[in-house]
Amino acid sequence: MPVFIALTFIIMIIASFGKSRSKNAQKTSEEFWQRERASQFVPKKDISSLDYLTIPYDSLPFCYWAPGAGEPERISSAERGPAASSDVSGDFSALPESVQENSYSFSAEHTAPLSEELAETEYAVCALSGKRILNLSGISNTDLRLTYGTANLEPLTAYDQNFTLLIRSLQKWGALLVSAGHSQDAVTVLSYAVNIGSDIAGTYALLARLYKENGELQKISELKEHAEQLSTLMKPSILKDLDRMLADET
Repeated sequence: MPVFIALTFIIMIIASFGKSRSKNAQKTSEEFWQRERASQFVPKKDISSLDYLTIPYDSLPFCYWAPGAGEPERISSAERGPAASSDVSGDFSALPESVQENSYSFSAEHTAPLSEELAETEYAVCALSGKRILNLSGISNTDLRLTYGTANLEPLTAYDQNFTLLIRSLQKWGALLVSAGHSQDAVTVLSYAVNIGSDIAGTYALLARLYKENGELQKISELKEHAEQLSTLMKPSILKDLDRMLADET
């Protein structure tokens, strides 16, 4: 009899817990759809004073392109900075091996001459000149409509897409600069990406590796501080990689 009573009690607890979870899930779903319906009718608000990004073109190591009045403008070989050094053929030479650090790997083999890939990547960054760029990571469309108005969702989405294009281009640019042997320029590009809120794991891993090679372990700790401010799904993975790299040095 005691065993039967105990089993009955356990079953009642499980049933009660299941009902509670079901009620909570239903409540959450109802609240979501209530907010979603409300967001469809929010008046348009002024978004001209939001915290738009301004790319510091003068501080980044451009060699092939510069922002122009309309389209990017080609930089002549005479105007190129130190990052534009090349081999005898006039093209950058890609390193033949793959560089791997922790969970991040970068293949140094390219489908085009390295100088062409660098030029294409610089062009993508320069093409963003004059465009509005916003980091809206972690903010849902519902919240955007509720905060800024239903009619502003489309332009805000475009500004967020510009941010995504920017951080992806900066990641590729930094990796190409490492392959070209310009590690310090890569640090400049990648650290800028981190400072504006990039959540690309490869950006943190590659920048941490460069800091490690330079014996600047304190800067890896500073990278962790930046990563801890992220509000995206990549945050745990980034922190895990940085913790592993710091642990290897202790």
